[in-house]
Order: sequence, then structure tokens, then C-alpha cells
Amino acid sequence: MYLSPEDGLVALPRGSGADWARTALDLSAFEEHHEGIHVLALTSPATAQNSIDTLYRNAQHFGITVDITRRSFIGDVARRIAQALDGTWEVELGNLQLPQSDARQRLRWAWSAPVRSLSSNPRAYGALSAAAFLTHEDGRELVVTEQPYADQLLVGVLAPHIEFLSLGIQPPASIGVPTEQAALKKITRTLLPSYDRALADAHLLMLDTTLVQVREARGSAEHADLMPLASALRQHAPYLIRHLRSTLPGPLAAQSAALLNRAEKTFTLAPPPEDRAAGELLDQWLEHGKRLTEMTRSLEHGLIDRPSLAPAAQPGLPPQPPNGPASPRPGR
Repeated sequence: MYLSPEDGLVALPRGSGADWARTALDLSAFEEHHEGIHVLALTSPATAQNSIDTLYRNAQHFGITVDITRRSFIGDVARRIAQALDGTWEVELGNLQLPQSDARQRLRWAWSAPVRSLSSNPRAYGALSAAAFLTHEDGRELVVTEQPYADQLLVGVLAPHIEFLSLGIQPPASIGVPTEQAALKKITRTLLPSYDRALADAHLLMLDTTLVQVREARGSAEHADLMPLASALRQHAPYLIRHLRSTLPGPLAAQSAALLNRAEKTFTLAPPPEDRAAGELLDQWLEHGKRLTEMTRSLEHGLIDRPSLAPAAQPGLPPQPPNGPASPRPGR
């Protein structure tokens, strides 16, 4: 049980008696939140004291124990981190002590060590109480938990797509630090930049792969169902559009900016039911996808089209690297 400045008393049922603990908390007027996390507001001292007394009686009756810790509740820590980061981050808590917890399932998507090791090592959960998931409006997701025996905060990231974990991409550099201040500094300077690089690598690789699969499927006599592949194009292309716009330190040339605007608009369109019209839209997606991968690689080589460059490049296309078209880069 934790004392939280924001929530009051926070109780996390755990162990073989977790079900009885939840029952005892329910009967003691604790309010159950997500995954068995129970909260007792302390706005009325008399009411709170009555609930606490009832909890101890129930605990004795059901044969369970009440452990009180002086450690900070991970939810409070995560909310303070979220408020200090740029942008809007929503915080959701999960109880890692429940065998079937959603939080454990979400950690299967962990994309960085040390947090990633939890997905393949269930014994590691014994040292952890809860996890907080911080989700940004753009889809990035951090996971904040703690390692009590080492007295450290652990912060990692989750992959937006499960297949990203097996792409061979260099995973984001997760962190283990003793304080919130140290966590904020490393999240900003190390974790988020490495997360963004990994996302760009993964989306670029997936878009490249999908473009090849779509072309092969269109040329096949078996008339393969293209809709899953079209859906994949719409998953990965928009990220690269946002990446190009947010990463560039200066403005794009008018032609390149117009290309991004057209691509963004086109990828929001749903495929029409008519085969001919759907085929025409797919052709547009293929063309825009190809140009997005070229622009992303040109950005890596510092060759992205800018207003200061000579206007000799082909309209809408970034200049190619000196040695010809770039080949798919290996994972860092």
C-alpha cells in the first residue's frame, strides 16, 4: 500500500491471496480502478480511518497481510514525468502483480532493454509492483516502472507494431536511473531521440517491403487480395510524412512541400468499391510511397530538397545521392 499525494491510499493486490485482497479492499470502501488497483481518498479523515480499520479486520479474517511502503507510487512519478515532457501525454496504470494483467501483456511490446527483458522473463515481475504507460497524442508510448532492489526507475518504450521487434532495428536506448530528474534528462536527451530514429528506420523498412509486395501482387496472375497490403501502406507512409516535416531544421522547397501535402491527402482516402477506381488510387499510393522513401533517405544523406538548392532537380523529387539511388540501410 502506498501513500499518494494525488490519489490518497493506493493498494496493489498481489501474491496467492490477491483475490481475497481485492475482496477485502472492496468491503473496506476502497474504490477499484484499473486491474485491481484500489484507491482510498483521504479527503475525509474520519471516513478514511474507518475504512482502514475495516481493512485490517477483513485482512485478518481472510488471512492476508497489509504491507505499507514509504516508496513513491509509480503513478505519481509517471504523472510528474508526463507533465514535464513536451506535448500531451496520457498516463495509464497497470498492476504487474496480477498474473493475467493487461500490463504484462503490453510489456510484450517493449522495444528496449532493460524493460524488454520482462517480456521473456516472468520471474522479473516479482520485483515490480506496477507500470505506468505514457501515451503521446502522436502514438509514441513510454513505460515507466521501478526496480525496488536496485532503487531505480526503469523507462523504456513500446513498439507501435509487434513486427517492429523482429526487424533487426537498433532498439531505443532505455534507461535506469535513481531519480525523476535524471529520468527526465535522459528521456529527453537519449530515449526519445533514439525512439524517433528507431521508428523512422522501422517504418521506412516496412514501407519498402510493402511496396515490393504490392507490386509483386499486382503482377501476379493469382489476383491476390491487395487490401491488407494497402492497409499497411496507410500505416507506415503517414509516419514518414510527419517525420520529414518534424525533422527538417528548415523549410522544404515548394515542390517537396507540395508532394508531402498531396501524399498526406491521398493516404487519408479510403479505397473505393469499384475495382478500376481502387486500382488508380493504389497506383497513387505506390508512387507516393516510393517518393516518401526516397525523400527519407535523401534526408539521411543531407540531400533533401530545400529552397536554397538549385532548382534543377526533377519536380517533386529529391536529388539522388552521388552514387545513385540509396539501397535499404541496415538496422543501426
